[in-house]
Amino acid sequence: MPVISIFPRPNNTFHLPADPSVPFMMVGPGTGISPFIGFLQHRQKLREQHTDWEFGETWLFFGCRHQDRDYLFKDELRCFLENGTLTHLKVCFSRDSSTAEVAPPKYVQDIIRLYAKEVARVLLEEKGYFYICGDKKHMADGVSDAVVEILSMEMEADRLEAMKILAMLREEKRYLQDVWS
Repeated sequence: MPVISIFPRPNNTFHLPADPSVPFMMVGPGTGISPFIGFLQHRQKLREQHTDWEFGETWLFFGCRHQDRDYLFKDELRCFLENGTLTHLKVCFSRDSSTAEVAPPKYVQDIIRLYAKEVARVLLEEKGYFYICGDKKHMADGVSDAVVEILSMEMEADRLEAMKILAMLREEKRYLQDVWS
């Protein structure tokens, strides 16, 4: 009988910023959304308990194959959006066909590019956090490439300089990934 080894892998840095006024962006297609539901539940509880606190904006970039079949946590996300816990929800569907003249974004990295100015503002001006959870090879690397493009474009810098900025964000633990391959 084959044996499958499983090893727990703690991730002590993948958590909300200590300061609730700091904005953050989350990228979690498919099951990668799971930790972000916990983030948003925690943020909602903090908002209920501390009505006098200032809270930074929250972004979620979510993607799945089909809107009507695998849009995980759809109702919960709408509630978070309606009660202000989630400020921005951007969703794409990679396998749904489009009837629009211009095709909508299929993947989360495509949506992120549409919000280049906002991504740069949150990361560079507001010292916000950027979280990614999901498949490394098919998603996280593409998101990192998109962020490098955004930094390069918004800072009017070359790709190497943008890559250095991304490395600095990782070092500062403001660009965090929980990914698998």
